[in-house]
Amino acid sequence: MDSKGHCPGSEELKIFPNIPQPSRKRFPKPRASPPPQLARYRNNLVALSQYYNLLLVASLDSILVYQPFNQDQHLVKPSSIINLASSNNGFIGYMDPGNSHSIDQLLVADLGIEEIIVAVCDDGDVVAYTTRLIQREIDDRAPSPYDGPNDNFISQIRPFFINNVGMSAWGIAVHKEARMIAVSSNSKKINVFAFALTDDCSTPDASSDDDNMFNPEALDNLHEQHWVPSSSFITLDPHDRTNNLEIVLSNHWANVPNIAFFNQHKPHASGQPVYLISTDIDNHTYIWDVWSRTVIMQLPTGNLRGWGVACIDPYFSRTAAAVINDSSSNASSRCDDFPTIVDVKPPASSTSKPDPGTSFLPFHVLHTNQRDIRLFHTLAAAPLSKQGISWVASKREVLCSAALHQHQQPYAWPHASLPLERLNMVLQVPELGLMVVGDQRGRVALMTLTRGEDEEEEEEG
Repeated sequence: MDSKGHCPGSEELKIFPNIPQPSRKRFPKPRASPPPQLARYRNNLVALSQYYNLLLVASLDSILVYQPFNQDQHLVKPSSIINLASSNNGFIGYMDPGNSHSIDQLLVADLGIEEIIVAVCDDGDVVAYTTRLIQREIDDRAPSPYDGPNDNFISQIRPFFINNVGMSAWGIAVHKEARMIAVSSNSKKINVFAFALTDDCSTPDASSDDDNMFNPEALDNLHEQHWVPSSSFITLDPHDRTNNLEIVLSNHWANVPNIAFFNQHKPHASGQPVYLISTDIDNHTYIWDVWSRTVIMQLPTGNLRGWGVACIDPYFSRTAAAVINDSSSNASSRCDDFPTIVDVKPPASSTSKPDPGTSFLPFHVLHTNQRDIRLFHTLAAAPLSKQGISWVASKREVLCSAALHQHQQPYAWPHASLPLERLNMVLQVPELGLMVVGDQRGRVALMTLTRGEDEEEEEEG
């Protein structure tokens, strides 16, 4: 990687902005109603459907559904407003007690063959809808002659899933093929909801070709179904998916803002381990085997508060004609002029011969804290005794130190402070081999993962 953050032999991703749409044009004065309110100091509050022309924005306890139009992708008034359903638990919010049901994070992801939108709230609620039904409701809506220019369409669809995790919920992860939704919260626990995969439940098995995985009748009653706590079982059988199972993972001692599943490119076989990674604000970062409910690795992520994590499948890294290998295991760079695109090569596995019985996890880990972006690779498990396995990360590399820090005069950004620079938003675009990292001030880093041609040939062989 050169001084500008470019990797020889790779191509830059060219990004061009559309015609801007300033707020004064979207909400001209005099205004019939104020612009939508956004909750402060949250995680990601915006999501795009990958199947429909839907832009979803969290506004306090509602989801605004926009349909960008024309080549400039401009926004007009929402096509639909989803007033988020509530579990009526009565819990008081942590961030804003006056708006306890405000959304802390949104995520659009695939659950089996269905695309879903999951929202987690300050009062601990977890609410999920299918984008298919959101789009269907918009398409079926007949314009009313009584509609005024400022009238909004209030959605009537019901969530297919609603639950509560007891305290302010923050992190969301969805495992496509294992049919799981995981939620982390200020309870310091992670709740994993594993949907039943039998014919008498609402979710089919992974081999089903039924494109009505969640039909409207099932959606009406799914959130009322019984969830069996994992504490009812001494051990969990991943082959037994006859019940809707709630698995609780407990090892953190601080709030857990973000989590991520490893969704690999290969089909997930029944009984195969389901890996999940989590980080807390005390910067304890764990890799879990969900079915065994155990931590299999703790990553050394330093002393700053942990905020974001991602599991990276090496399959989606891009090939570079030549890659400069860095011999340092703790290389760091200060990015005063952060480039539009940063090419990052996941270092190859150690060339030293591993101990007999050593196994490797099939993914890399990207971790962010208040200022730094780190990549962990060559995640190795070395058996030290017959009684157990000691899991260690054999290498750690700091990709960029103070990645999105910007020097500004106090008057230029009155709320500029370290908390707003926390890197608490991490997004993968696997098809492009792209990682996106953002902070709460609106700065974004784009990174591509690259590998040398020799690594590709070795993997194919």
